[in-house]
Amino acid sequence: MKRRPIILLLFVVMITALLTDDVNAKAESSNRKATILYFNDAHEVSPVVNDYGDRGGVARLKTAIDQVRKKNKHTLVAFGGDLGGGTLFGGVYQGFPMVEAFNRIDIDIANFGQHDFDFGSEVTKDLVKTSAFPWISSNLVDPEGNPFADVATYKIFNKRGIKIGIIGLTDDMNTTTVDDQVKQQDMIQSAKNAIAKMKKAKKVDVIIALTQESLEKDKQLLAAVPEIDAVFTEEKAENQSFIHEWNDRYIFAPEGNIGSIIQLDISKKGKNIRLTPKIIKVDHTVPEDPELKAFAAYYQEKLEKDLGQPIAQVGIPLIYGENHESRYQETNIGNFIADSYRSYFKADIGLMNGGGIRASVPAGKFTLRDAYSILPFRNKVILASVTGETIRTALEHGVSNVENLGGGFLQVSGITYSYDRSNPKGMRVGHILVNNQPLELQKNYTVAMPHYIFNGGDGFTMFDPNKLMVEETNARTDAEVLIEYAKNIGVIHETIEGRITVLVD
Repeated sequence: MKRRPIILLLFVVMITALLTDDVNAKAESSNRKATILYFNDAHEVSPVVNDYGDRGGVARLKTAIDQVRKKNKHTLVAFGGDLGGGTLFGGVYQGFPMVEAFNRIDIDIANFGQHDFDFGSEVTKDLVKTSAFPWISSNLVDPEGNPFADVATYKIFNKRGIKIGIIGLTDDMNTTTVDDQVKQQDMIQSAKNAIAKMKKAKKVDVIIALTQESLEKDKQLLAAVPEIDAVFTEEKAENQSFIHEWNDRYIFAPEGNIGSIIQLDISKKGKNIRLTPKIIKVDHTVPEDPELKAFAAYYQEKLEKDLGQPIAQVGIPLIYGENHESRYQETNIGNFIADSYRSYFKADIGLMNGGGIRASVPAGKFTLRDAYSILPFRNKVILASVTGETIRTALEHGVSNVENLGGGFLQVSGITYSYDRSNPKGMRVGHILVNNQPLELQKNYTVAMPHYIFNGGDGFTMFDPNKLMVEETNARTDAEVLIEYAKNIGVIHETIEGRITVLVD
């Protein structure tokens, strides 16, 4: 008789436990959480140390991502684009070490940045093939109108019952090495098309756009496509992350050079979705993953060796000049640089400030190290629409301080001019021809030049910022442009051609 109360008690305990588990399970299923981690602008495997501090590096990136994954295994890691070009390391290795690092970090998805095409679309396709993770593009197509490199136009991820739809959009393809194998379609219409296909395929809880475009265009995208809940976009600063709230939706921009990660927590309770963002700094306070730290060290050592590899031949020595000739007269190295700028954009005119030329190169092999020795400052080569009057003013300014070897003296391509330094400043330049035709003061010309000049360096204050056609954010470095030009011509055989005539020595 004593056993019955015990059996009854055990039965009650079991029923209570089952009911409790059922309640807990329902509560858990009705209150779910997933996380998105987003970063972009990954040109360097090692940390970047400059005036903005010590930040980035793939070893720190892995640690930061792993720390979040340990707290929430339902984490989606997205890369926003731009892993080739932009820096010495990116220019030499074209993004392949970054893909290898991302394979080890185990990221989930990547969107294209325009600079992932800096070395041609075939290189980009090879980057896609090397990736253990999927790439996505909603608006880049091949000549037949099919998705570029056969990548998906959208992706849907199910993270703990939260269905996350992802689209990818890339703008400013005119700022990279465009070939006939990739075409940029309208951003907004492409977004609408991809989302329509996505919603037809499966119901989603949240739609995220990975974009490479300006903040203004991101706002236009949100206005035109209300289904998008948040935009993860390209960096807007080297040392600052941005969380823009726009009509109850978000635009996120992490720091450049993997300086930060944007974390977006997605909570779902019933049918209600809540987005909670935060910024994770990837700086010196983050420990480096040992394996990827060794990986980065290997590539830094390899870089030192590879810089000596020849990429072209120098037929005639490129002479900067022991007396700083590039600061007061035409030099063949000045012609070489200005020609490379003009050729890259197919511009009317190429300009280079003589003070930015820092080394000569003897006849023989032309190496990567030579290119970065000539142009060590990593200025960006921009394109602007400039009136003939402004060009004349710039040339006058360039010769205004030749007596003191002023660095603003302009080496040129596509243009010839003379100057007489015995004349008063502002009245020294004459006989200006553009492509053998007299300069027309009211006409607009396309001019390729370092952003240093355009932004007022060496006192060049005459350029109109509203006339930028390719701004520095989307431009390639001067050394990269020079390297590509050298590779294309094979043999560098620049001479003094009479582009600049000095009337009085």
